[in-house]
Amino acid sequence: MEGILQHKGKIGFVLSEDPKAGDVLIQGPSLRLAMNGDRVRARVASAPGNLRRSGEITHVLVHAHQTVVGAFQRIENLPVLVPEDEGAFVHLVDLQSLVPHVGDIVTARITAWPTAKEAAKGILIEVLGPRGAPGVDLQTLIRKHELPDAFPPDVIQEAEAFGANVPEDVWRERETLFDRRLFTIDGADAKDFDDAVSLEVLPHGWRLGVHIADVAHYVKDGSPLDREARRRGTSVYLSGTVLPMLPFPLSDNLCSLRPNVVRLALSCVMEIDPEGRVTSVRIFESAIRSARRFTYDEVDVLLKGGMPPNVTPAIAADVREMGVLAKLLRAKRFGRGSLDFDFPEPEVVTGLDGKPLDIRRRGRLESHRLVEDFMLAANEAVARHMKNHPFLYRIHETPDPAKLEKLHKSLELLGLKIPRHFDPAHHRHERSIGSDGPSALQAVIKASEGTPAQAMIHLMVLRSLKQAAYSPVNKGHFGLASACYTHFTSPIRRYPDLIVHRIIKERLHSHLREAHWKKDLPAIAAHTSRRERVAVEAEREYLDLQKVRLMESRVGETFTGVISSVTNFGIFVQLNEFFVEGLVHVTTLGQDYFVFDEARMTLRGRRTGQTFSMGQKVNVRLAAANALKRQLDFQLLSAERPRAPAPPPKHSHPRKHRSRRR
Repeated sequence: MEGILQHKGKIGFVLSEDPKAGDVLIQGPSLRLAMNGDRVRARVASAPGNLRRSGEITHVLVHAHQTVVGAFQRIENLPVLVPEDEGAFVHLVDLQSLVPHVGDIVTARITAWPTAKEAAKGILIEVLGPRGAPGVDLQTLIRKHELPDAFPPDVIQEAEAFGANVPEDVWRERETLFDRRLFTIDGADAKDFDDAVSLEVLPHGWRLGVHIADVAHYVKDGSPLDREARRRGTSVYLSGTVLPMLPFPLSDNLCSLRPNVVRLALSCVMEIDPEGRVTSVRIFESAIRSARRFTYDEVDVLLKGGMPPNVTPAIAADVREMGVLAKLLRAKRFGRGSLDFDFPEPEVVTGLDGKPLDIRRRGRLESHRLVEDFMLAANEAVARHMKNHPFLYRIHETPDPAKLEKLHKSLELLGLKIPRHFDPAHHRHERSIGSDGPSALQAVIKASEGTPAQAMIHLMVLRSLKQAAYSPVNKGHFGLASACYTHFTSPIRRYPDLIVHRIIKERLHSHLREAHWKKDLPAIAAHTSRRERVAVEAEREYLDLQKVRLMESRVGETFTGVISSVTNFGIFVQLNEFFVEGLVHVTTLGQDYFVFDEARMTLRGRRTGQTFSMGQKVNVRLAAANALKRQLDFQLLSAERPRAPAPPPKHSHPRKHRSRRR
């Protein structure tokens, strides 16, 4: 089998790409052949019925990294680098006149790959400094994930050559929308405003405009700007720091729809009837002048009937009418089964030195939903408009039936009322669960609201789904219950959106390079999907590290919280005082042997009967904050008595399917 190696010190796992097969445990000499993240071929040695498949690496197919970051150490007085990702150490054969101290975080370039007999070799290229020193955490993560940081000089030069303003002779060639009341809605700390919205009330519906910065006007195919944007694939957001896909002269100025200045846009104008159906779509190059830069909080005040300062009555009326339309579009989307996960997002508050001062829950406002509803409508409208041409889609394939059946059984044992039409076993041979699946899963999400297990059930549903990706082949979007979907609305920060704009503009000018795109789009889709996964992983890891940095000065303090999830190795506790989570390891729970019930998500003491389940209120002491493992360890002080466990299901097989007409 082939897969990506996940190195865990003296053991490793080759991650299976077959959802029906488990990962393969790697131990022994063959583990030395590869480094963390390498794509390898492994021979599975254990019998098929074993609980844990094991094997050995036979070939390294693709080396994941050319550089490695970690702590500088000496073994028998020889300089080595101990990687941050728990991989095998690297012998440093040349320090290149650099003078690191033991424990410093350093970067090395690999000069010789590991073999069965020898560790990898490398040369030292950078000393970042002591772990935890200002800026070192961020630079370590950037090097670990090989994220592009500084822009090459020719890219900066090209961006600056456009100047600070749009020349009149350029915007006069376009349809000008200066008489339209359109505006941007973003976070209070946002600097790049890549989308604006407008709304007109028609005799029988609305005319909704979604106007996106025309990045493709500036970033031409094959230019230095384009090559660098393609290499990066996406902007990366690291708790207050952004690694932009495009240089700031574009992302924060010419391609940012600032108020009261002329900017170039690609506009998608949709006419929508009173039932929420899009009856016509027009996409065109435009010149716009935003009337106002709204924050989400200001729009939320308007939607609740208030009036922020410096808002004209006409614009206030537009915003409130937008609220009406957004709710209609949302209801129609949910009616067809679109999923709506309500995971609270963390907001990191940092000091002037960049260190975290607080981590809070970021509220999800009606204004957030409004913008999301309009962007989803535009993405879908654009995809349908371009479906007969070579195009780049955002796809989310139908889940694996085996995973849905496992989810179904777990939800039953948790005592959740299962929708009658959610019956994976019924669909197993028909393979038609995709038609009813989104609606059924949305019903599961809704049924869990307000229960102690809400967050875990949402996570269980999410884990049963496949990962969204980019593709030149339209396979629909399961999570949105959409037959045709793309990413059109963020070309400043996502390369796929830039490609979508480029294709649309070629069609508008009647010179669509169909053969070129048919050849190039598969590689673009695969590359940008990979870059998205790297960005998500880096953002998640840096957030985990920020949580540890916030709490490391509070070791020994006591906190209140709730059990957020239960595993075979312990319970995770979500604190009330800060939006952080940590582990109470099962070995610290007391003098008992605890049995994990995976279906009911509980830990139960065999001798005492003490049970831990999701939603229980607990008191804990912070025992350790491990920056290297990005992990918080708690000691349990007390716990409330749990609710009675769910009774076992009365039926031995799932309920029969009942169809619903729409």
